[in-house]
Amino acid sequence: MLLAVLLLPLVSADLIPRELLFSDPKYSSISLSPNGRFFAYIAPDENKVKNVFVKCTSCKSTRQVTFEESSDVLGYSWTGVHDVILYTQDRNGDENTMLFKKNISEADLALDRNKRAVISNRPGVKAIVMGNNHKDSRILIGLNDENPVYHNIYIFDLLTDTMTPHLKNSRFPVFVVDNDLNVRLAAEEQPDGSLMYYRLSAKAQAPLSSDPSLWEQYLLVQPDDRAITMPVSFDKSNQYMYWLWGDDNIDLGTLVLFKFDDPEHKEVLYTATRAQIGSILIHPTDKTVLAVTEIYHKPELFVANGTVMDDLQYLVNLRPHGSLQILSLSLDMTTWLVTYLSSDKPYEVFLYRSWVKTAEFLFNVRPELEQYKLNKQVGFDFKTRDDMVLQAYISLPPEAPLRSPKDVPEADQGYAKLGMLPVEPQKMIVLVHGGPKARDDYGFSATNAWLTSRGYAVLQVNFRGSVGFGKRLTNAGDGEWGRKMHFDILDSVEFAVAKGIANRSEVAIMGGSYGGYETLAALTFTPDEFACGVDIVGPSNLVSLIQAVPPYWRGFYKDLVRMMGADIDTDEGRQSLTARSPLFFAERVTKPLMILQGANDPRVKQQESDQFVAALRKKNIPVSYILYPDEGHGFRKANNRLAQCGFIEKFLHSCLGGEYEPFEQGQYNSSAIMKSDGFPTTIESRPPTPPPYPTLAPQLFYRPILPRFAARALPLPTDFPPSPTVLLRGLPFNHR
Repeated sequence: MLLAVLLLPLVSADLIPRELLFSDPKYSSISLSPNGRFFAYIAPDENKVKNVFVKCTSCKSTRQVTFEESSDVLGYSWTGVHDVILYTQDRNGDENTMLFKKNISEADLALDRNKRAVISNRPGVKAIVMGNNHKDSRILIGLNDENPVYHNIYIFDLLTDTMTPHLKNSRFPVFVVDNDLNVRLAAEEQPDGSLMYYRLSAKAQAPLSSDPSLWEQYLLVQPDDRAITMPVSFDKSNQYMYWLWGDDNIDLGTLVLFKFDDPEHKEVLYTATRAQIGSILIHPTDKTVLAVTEIYHKPELFVANGTVMDDLQYLVNLRPHGSLQILSLSLDMTTWLVTYLSSDKPYEVFLYRSWVKTAEFLFNVRPELEQYKLNKQVGFDFKTRDDMVLQAYISLPPEAPLRSPKDVPEADQGYAKLGMLPVEPQKMIVLVHGGPKARDDYGFSATNAWLTSRGYAVLQVNFRGSVGFGKRLTNAGDGEWGRKMHFDILDSVEFAVAKGIANRSEVAIMGGSYGGYETLAALTFTPDEFACGVDIVGPSNLVSLIQAVPPYWRGFYKDLVRMMGADIDTDEGRQSLTARSPLFFAERVTKPLMILQGANDPRVKQQESDQFVAALRKKNIPVSYILYPDEGHGFRKANNRLAQCGFIEKFLHSCLGGEYEPFEQGQYNSSAIMKSDGFPTTIESRPPTPPPYPTLAPQLFYRPILPRFAARALPLPTDFPPSPTVLLRGLPFNHR
């Protein structure tokens, strides 16, 4: 009887129901129409299919404008034609985007609400909007309809629904267009991994092509600088360009302006000081820079143009404890949509009218969560074993008692002041971000709210290879999959244990994409470090991962090889990749493992999970494997997302003993197929082909002793809460 009681789910009165966190929000992808009279958003309709809705900004009128019956709308955009939008879908996560045009006037919807113009819906073709200036009746569309690697460019007329070939392409993965939708630049990888930008030569005539005779070299971005160097925008005249720029002496990057015909003479408008430049606010029509942000722990806003100082000051003061984010602007800048980042509050959206300097509250995207106490996300720094300083976040359970600064050693008082040292060590999930050229950042996270409400601390690390903290940190990850990038995760756990944040024996690891790879690497290369792991669409074999990348990634193949640290085209490269592939060390798994995979994933194919599960079965090692036949690289559909979290929550409870909301397979009517329930079963998979070369042993790993963190603490960490005043820096900006 006692045993039966102990196995019952532990449910708290403050447990946030999964459905409040992972059902589709009432509002997402919110944006203003060019004239500011309406805003649109994506929401589930009465049949729980995500469609586009439009609401009047000066009245209470709301109407649904797309009526897809089975496949969710993924995104949309306004156009330069009144009452015409574009929207996208794909086929169950295959990422071959279909593109449609829709007339959304009340008259058109009354005549035939389902009518739409198909711009592209061919299977296997990925449609991209390459140019949309919100003022013309034409747009530029990219289609990889002839060569799956490269996109041809077409002009689509929004008034006549006709499409005209504009540029035939068999060479360039990237194009840059100006404000009048003229193709001005194209980029191509060079053999050494640098990126050469080309401009059209004077003799180029329409219809255009990628023929080398029509293009001339413009500027070269070196491999080390690619992480922080890229075009931003043209100015109003189309004669000058804004770029984010880095060179040998610049780590975080600068915002520069130069004449298009003279790229050698750059005017520095802004120099990043602590983190890379994040968002750049540019006037919709004047094309002048209004403000920039840097995001270290939290976003900081720096004003570049005095014309918006009063507006931004008012908006920052409106929610001084949140970080202001500009969602959308009308073309005349009289109407804005804004929100605020806060880890313990879902996004609130406001409509700001600049001519009267007032903001109207519109909605909270998840109002049901207002009754719950949510976690706080604290940013901090720590040092790795090789003395690299990394940024990370810790989120503690909302009710976890905290240690006072006076109750901890002097070296830890800064951490205590930030509110990140609990009285008792916590069960902890290391949540590893994907990419890996991405980053964890600040703000409300349904995943963090979910896990912390179940009693887990959540540790998120911006390990080397991440972006946002300078090119040196990003480039330091090159070739370090399964090596130093993995060490960074281990060192973050050591830090958390040494500071009393986590209990050594109650730490799990979880992540998606690259984070899924890191989970498999952790459980194979260092099998005693974590209590269990959850791999979501993670690759298990770096060789087969590279072999199967989507064709439209081939234009950046050299950058991919540089990031992975080896090429599959050489024996040495294949051996290096094999030595860092968890698949070939599956027999080392000794801790519980759950794997979740989308069958239509174009980036990390189902084979990556199938072959790892097959290798475990061969050694009679238990694994839980759940396959979603109607999903891709991640789980978009609400019922699948809810089931995913139910599976994970129950798994983590069995592993770490946290609280969980009861869950049974089939509860949400998801497509989930339990291919393996934790013990060897027959699954449909193709066993991996043994490599024709010797398998290398993984690099030896070691664990540093705990006292090193206590003995060599960093200087007191400094968090940067948003100030009630807007920060001014970088003036004067040169406006042209």
